[in-house]
Amino acid sequence: MDAVRQLLGLSNCTITETYDHYLATARTIFCMDVAIIASVKDGMFTPLRMQSSRPLPIQAGRALALETTFSVEAIRTGHAISCAHVARDPILRVHPIYADTKLESYMGAPIRIGEEIIGALSLLDPAPRDHPFAPEAMALLELLAETLGRAIERDRLEAERREADKERTAAIPFFQTAFANAPIGITVVDLDGKFLRANPAACRLFGYSEEELQARDFQSLTYPDDLSLDLEHLAKTKAGLISEYAMDKRYVRPDGTIIWAQLNVALVRNEDGSPRCFISQIHDITAERTLIQELDQKRRQLEEANQKLTQLASLDPLTGALNRRALRQRLDQEMARANAQGTPLAFIMVDVDDFKPYNDRYGHLAGDVALKEVAQCMRAASRADDAVCRFGGEEFLLL
Repeated sequence: MDAVRQLLGLSNCTITETYDHYLATARTIFCMDVAIIASVKDGMFTPLRMQSSRPLPIQAGRALALETTFSVEAIRTGHAISCAHVARDPILRVHPIYADTKLESYMGAPIRIGEEIIGALSLLDPAPRDHPFAPEAMALLELLAETLGRAIERDRLEAERREADKERTAAIPFFQTAFANAPIGITVVDLDGKFLRANPAACRLFGYSEEELQARDFQSLTYPDDLSLDLEHLAKTKAGLISEYAMDKRYVRPDGTIIWAQLNVALVRNEDGSPRCFISQIHDITAERTLIQELDQKRRQLEEANQKLTQLASLDPLTGALNRRALRQRLDQEMARANAQGTPLAFIMVDVDDFKPYNDRYGHLAGDVALKEVAQCMRAASRADDAVCRFGGEEFLLL
């Protein structure tokens, strides 16, 4: 067990050096001449490292069919196996490796990472044993294989970490260039909203230098009416209810001018999943918003003009009462409604008496005033649903 503890205490060793320590220790503990650590994948047995005092017909790095080796039985059963005298074993003696090497005693155990078998630890010797290997010896072999699997796993994880660090280091200049030269604003803010980083586009957008922004938070730049919705989205993102959000909002620049921006925010998490910071993309849409407002204003003006044209087309220009064209349309509508509802429909014709003599005596202007007064009196005396129409020169109709 002291030897196993020494193996567990190995540090600052390459994986090849670790293999050598395990092989030497196993040969010594079990008094076996040949020790092999091999990978097993897709039915192939590939020796990674070997120790032996005699030449062998196998080479490190040269793959063999797994079924031609003794290790196939350990891999198949998933447990350590042993044979004190291979020549007397009906299963192992038929393996090609025995015919090539005449190695008479064998011990082997699968190497695992988690539940996956990734290799085998094999020990062989030309001399047969007088007695089967003791259960304690087999348990120790399985322990060696288990700790070796953990060492291999650590090495793989360390290799993955180094590769990730290498890729991350190589990517830093790329992302720094992209950050600095992005045409839209990009900022990094902490969980409370304070600016940590801001690219030149963001500085131009907000009207502050990066150092000035780092002394502020986004709340102080946000137009007051837009802050509550932004903070609501931010809280949901930080709580994990949403992963990102987008919104149109306004910012106030140092000179007091208000700008519109399209904001996209994503949460960056630490390796343990806890929130770390926010990455924001801010695109200036002030020009688009201004254009939309101008188009909306022109649309409203056009609607008002169309409404006035509709009124002019349906009203008598002198009296403001419906003209005969509008009367026909209104009459059709009211008759259809009366028929559908079974309600009566009535109209009153009004002819202004002595209008022609009055018009001749006092003039056309006075006559026009009189017609306006008549129309106004009829409107005042009618209900909201009634319609006052000018039917002729001095003739009116109340529908």
